[in-house]
Amino acid sequence: MKRKQFLNIVAVTTASLATFSIFESCNRDKVQQIDFTVDLDDPANFDLTTLGGYKVFNSAVIVANDTSNNYIAFSALCTYDACLIEFDTTNEFICPCCQSHYNTDGIVIFGSAASALTKYNVQKINNILRVYS
Repeated sequence: MKRKQFLNIVAVTTASLATFSIFESCNRDKVQQIDFTVDLDDPANFDLTTLGGYKVFNSAVIVANDTSNNYIAFSALCTYDACLIEFDTTNEFICPCCQSHYNTDGIVIFGSAASALTKYNVQKINNILRVYS
């Protein structure tokens, strides 16, 4: 094999691997597809009926009733250390592990986390919440 052929093969292989890596990282950044309902009349969801109350579903989505009585939903894991976040009556999501704080838009306002929480849509019809991406 000639040197020029070898270099061409190396260049094509490197370009292919780089392209694959870019597409693979894009796939990891995709928002998890969710679509579920929450019955607010169910006693198991009582915490959501109080201002500042919250509940985590499937260790993946946190739904909260903020202090303005709006329902909001986000990914439930801290973007820094993947700990399960909590909602505080100060209207902030807080990671108990690294103490990162996120506002009600999911944006980091304090701590080690560098990226925002993934936000999900919430639609309330009567006493049913639909949470979806």
